[in-house]
Amino acid sequence: RRKNRNMTKAKMDIHQVLKQLPHRYPFVMVDRVLEIEPGKSIKALKNVTINEPYFVGHFPHRPVMPGVMIVEALAQTAALLGFDTLGVTPDSKTMFYFAGIDGARFKRPVEPGDQLILYMEVERVRAGIWKFKGHATVGEDLVTEMAQLHPTAIVSPTAQLHETVQVGAFTIIGDNVRVAANTSIGSHCVIEGHTQIDCDNQIASHNSIGSAAQDKKYRNEATRLVIGARNTIREFCTINTGTIQGGGVTTIGDDNWIMAYVHIAHDCQVGSHTIMANTSTLAGHVEVGDWAIIGGLTGVHQFTKIGAHAMVGFASAVSQDIAPYMMVDGNPLSVRGINSEGLRRRGFGNERI
Repeated sequence: RRKNRNMTKAKMDIHQVLKQLPHRYPFVMVDRVLEIEPGKSIKALKNVTINEPYFVGHFPHRPVMPGVMIVEALAQTAALLGFDTLGVTPDSKTMFYFAGIDGARFKRPVEPGDQLILYMEVERVRAGIWKFKGHATVGEDLVTEMAQLHPTAIVSPTAQLHETVQVGAFTIIGDNVRVAANTSIGSHCVIEGHTQIDCDNQIASHNSIGSAAQDKKYRNEATRLVIGARNTIREFCTINTGTIQGGGVTTIGDDNWIMAYVHIAHDCQVGSHTIMANTSTLAGHVEVGDWAIIGGLTGVHQFTKIGAHAMVGFASAVSQDIAPYMMVDGNPLSVRGINSEGLRRRGFGNERI
């Protein structure tokens, strides 16, 4: 049974650590607990010295802490948090086992003289099985992180994924990709190129993001794709990086709703709070203002601008700029009036409209 405890952060010295862990020299991988909040999180440290016995063989010419030992240090840190949460001091009859690890990646070597800082958080407890998430640092440098990766996902060791990023089955993430916290990536996606994805995005399955520009002038330059926060990108979308001639970057802002089969070509600049319905297509260099809505099956010609709060109807052909606040549709395109209902929904008063 869990004992009632004060939930303020506490510490443990090595003597308390040894009471809470069955491990002994040379396998004690935690020297001190800096902070512990029962049921929530723990921060501990391991002083890495040249006297560690594994340095004799790993490696005599360049001592490096084995990755499995870093993982063991994190596991012991998690055990300390678990026992402290339960208010239990383990004895000879207490048994706990390390059941598995997902998505561990190592960012830099840990060498003698480093102080390894270990962070673990409780993710869930079910039927006596505890699941944690965590990472390790040396100073400001991330050493190890445990991203939530499906075992069939392929993630480049040089990609930078926050530990809270979820990656689905059979997804491939390339060398120069950066993904911020709490972003979910579905199965069978390919994310490549110099692509930066901010936090809290929901990316569904079967998307191609950061692929090379479909422009004959493109010569594999290191152009970019930048995606903001809190976007929803549904299935089978294609989003390309920029070209040198177009400024070198494709951008998508925040809080956009991008439905299935949408194509966003090279050098497009998409604002925030937009809606792009199924199978709408942006050619290269298109600019879309904030709060614009583009109907399904709509094609937008290259270098076209769609103003803020404009609404484009279903199956339209956009070959000219659209002024802000307008409702348009058709082929050829015709103005149908002001998007008054959309403006009212966004707080515009009648006088302003």
